[in-house]
Amino acid sequence: MSNYDYEDDEDEVTTESNDVVKQLRKANKQKEKELADLKSQFETLNKQQRERAIKDVLEARGVNKKISAFIPQDLDPTEESLSKWLDDYGDVFGLDTTESNQPVVDQATQDAYQKMNRVTGQGITPDSGDDIYRKLMSATSKEELDEVIRQSGL
Repeated sequence: MSNYDYEDDEDEVTTESNDVVKQLRKANKQKEKELADLKSQFETLNKQQRERAIKDVLEARGVNKKISAFIPQDLDPTEESLSKWLDDYGDVFGLDTTESNQPVVDQATQDAYQKMNRVTGQGITPDSGDDIYRKLMSATSKEELDEVIRQSGL
């Protein structure tokens, strides 16, 4: 007998196995389509999340949102990394990164604020105003009236 002897039925592919292969191919195509859809959704959501994170950090720092176009795509969109990037490259966009987060207030505004604080600190609350009015109206002599005026600071 030769080495090339084989039985004929091994070469025949049955229709049953063809159907299984077709079903597997169809299922594979369906899974590939689903995977492509999920990848597309993931990329869209990832892009939206990145844009939102960048927008939030820029708003928190008081920076124009248009700068986001210059932020590298490979930069992690966390607050720490974006803040570090803004500190490193903010001078390119005219951002003063040496300033602290305290607001800059001119001297006239500071003076007006201090004046308002002095006035409100010495002011009379409505309850004490009613009390003073009641005491003034119930005074029966000039001495009592003078005492009420002296105590109230009028």
